[in-house]
Amino acid sequence: MSGDSYTQYGAGSIGKAEHTGSGDIVAGGKRVGGPEAGESAIETLLAEVRAMRQHLGEGDRAEVDAAIEELNSNPPEDRFRRLLGTFSGIATLVGEAGVPVINAVRALLG
Repeated sequence: MSGDSYTQYGAGSIGKAEHTGSGDIVAGGKRVGGPEAGESAIETLLAEVRAMRQHLGEGDRAEVDAAIEELNSNPPEDRFRRLLGTFSGIATLVGEAGVPVINAVRALLG
C-alpha cells in the first residue's frame, strides 16, 4: 500500500471520500473474498444438511445421504435442482432445525 493517500470528510469519515492509489474504499457492508472467505455455497449447504441429519428419522437420513452422494457427483442442472428440492422439502418438515438448509438452498438458487 505504499504511496496510497486517503482523505475523508464527513461525520464518521463516511461522507465524501477521495482516494488516490490502488484498491477500494470500503465503507460498511462490502465483503471482500466472496461468501464466508473461501467456503462455497455448496459447501455451506452440505454443512447445514449434515447438521440437520441428527433431527431426521432413519428413512429421511438415508434419502439425504443418497442426495449428498449424488450432489457430489456433479449432476446435470435439472437433477441438481431436484436434489435441492429434496433437501428443502425434508428441511421444511423438520421445522426450525431445517431453516439453515432452506436458507442455503435459497442462496444457491439466487
